[in-house]
Amino acid sequence: MHRLPRVAIVAPLFLCACASPSSPGPRGPVDEAIVSSPLVPLPPPSPWAFVAATTRTVTSHLAELPCPAPGLPPELASRVDCAAMKRFAEATAYAQREIAAGSLPPAVDLRAHGLSGPVKDQEQVGACAGFAMSSVLDNAARRAGRADVVSPLHVFATYAPTTDFSRSLKGRAFAVEQVWPWDSARACRFAQEYQGLSCRSLYGITPGAADPMTLSERDRADASGRLRILGYEEMTADTDQIALVLASGESIWVAFRFEDGAWNALNQSGGSLLPWYPVEAATSSHAVVLEGYRTGPGGREFLMHNSWGRSWGHGGYAWIHDSMVRTHLDFAYRVTVADAAVPALPSPGAWPWPQFPAAPIPSAWTSGLEQLWPPSVPRPF
Repeated sequence: MHRLPRVAIVAPLFLCACASPSSPGPRGPVDEAIVSSPLVPLPPPSPWAFVAATTRTVTSHLAELPCPAPGLPPELASRVDCAAMKRFAEATAYAQREIAAGSLPPAVDLRAHGLSGPVKDQEQVGACAGFAMSSVLDNAARRAGRADVVSPLHVFATYAPTTDFSRSLKGRAFAVEQVWPWDSARACRFAQEYQGLSCRSLYGITPGAADPMTLSERDRADASGRLRILGYEEMTADTDQIALVLASGESIWVAFRFEDGAWNALNQSGGSLLPWYPVEAATSSHAVVLEGYRTGPGGREFLMHNSWGRSWGHGGYAWIHDSMVRTHLDFAYRVTVADAAVPALPSPGAWPWPQFPAAPIPSAWTSGLEQLWPPSVPRPF
């Protein structure tokens, strides 16, 4: 996002004005140590906690706000990604795990384990939700022993023309960056009209005006998918559970309430710890990826992988305090990813869910849950 005069910041809470700074500037500092404990497998939840969570679709308890907001200045609207303000459709609830006292590793940094993909730059397109998802897919590839870098343009071109970010991506297989590299002008051809100012002024392109060439490029990317999104689990702001997932090597897609002054303070290598700001100062929402945690002078801090290029924070990464995660978190999702060869799952209503007997439950059922699990559904245990 550009630095804008304070008088122009009138966006309401939950909008995502998330385009990256206009000037590339110098690369971030490279002298901050990367420290991590060994990773640990994510423990399974209790059988009944798992069943209760995965059979319950998460629904929004908030009225969906219009996006962009009426009267939003064009210079802000053009940098909005409405996908970051909406709860994912068809997500299941994350099943919490028991965490024994002292069992969490003291520090986790997925960069130290080769599980963090490259820092990307969305430039002047409001595409933070899609860039964050592409980085989650990069992490999934590395956990599978592959070095794939997923194309954020393919992700953006899939959801931007729609009004449903999560449904449009679910079941889709995405190509790598080499197949369809990021190009802001091409992204504008799939953007929504509200993103029009930057598209017209910088690239001379009317938003959404996809021509036959760019449509054929998307078709080629569709045919070249490497990683498929199978589903989502919505997490809460329980930072111990978030740390537990990160300690297993998984990254997490998150959207934070956003205050431009604090986030832009880290532009041009302005530091690596996000400055504190109160809830009432938040003017928008921004999607990033969580990829670790550590203990700082003020307590636990979480590592954010942003999409504003390497001149932001510490080479594109920054830390956010635990209390700010709990205060400013809008949404957090584990994303289930598989190789493109794995077919998309049917909708939950079509799954052959096992019929569980009424209580009391014999102990043999709890110990034999694996045998009951339908073979067509990936097992989390």
